[in-house]
Amino acid sequence: MAALLAAWPPPPVFAVSREVARDIRDAYEGRTLRLRIDLHSAAHSVEPNVLALVGMGYGREGSPVLFHRMEIVFLNRVTSEGGRRVALTIYRSEGEVRDLRATAIPAPALGNPAAAQTTAAFARAGSTTVILDLAAGRKDPEAQRREITALMDRLFYVDAQPSRDEVEAFVAQHRDWTVARLAALTGLTQDEVRALVAGPPRAPE
Repeated sequence: MAALLAAWPPPPVFAVSREVARDIRDAYEGRTLRLRIDLHSAAHSVEPNVLALVGMGYGREGSPVLFHRMEIVFLNRVTSEGGRRVALTIYRSEGEVRDLRATAIPAPALGNPAAAQTTAAFARAGSTTVILDLAAGRKDPEAQRREITALMDRLFYVDAQPSRDEVEAFVAQHRDWTVARLAALTGLTQDEVRALVAGPPRAPE
């Protein structure tokens, strides 16, 4: 029995305060938002995107980008994970969430041996996960709130829109994409996109 208990992993310690987790869910869950950062597919990593104050890390460098910055995505779930972590489950659209619910696919669970398979299925359907890796601890909920808000503002245009300079830089950096796709992502007219694509290349920011 002792050996069995030793082999059984302990339950995760949820270090994000319940109040903070509830507030973050209320503020962000179920929203359609525009991305500031590329998000990688979950097909090759259980934790494909990990965002902290020091920057974004990817579970596997070179894995394909599933959602590009400037794309509009749907934040379906905000969950508190083990340690000082918050997981965001992101889909291409709310419609895809409804479609997946109809097929009864379980939500991905970090730390589950089957998580890689589950998240790979989600990636094929057009979704991925972002982990917010916090520095602030549970005993400082206000610091956690500030940090999560700062990270969400790095990940999304939460209450803002891209500046004209950001839009033009994005188009110039993706001049190999179709004019129609760039116009749809940026809100520019196709003539504006053509003019930017025809201009001199801009260095990445």
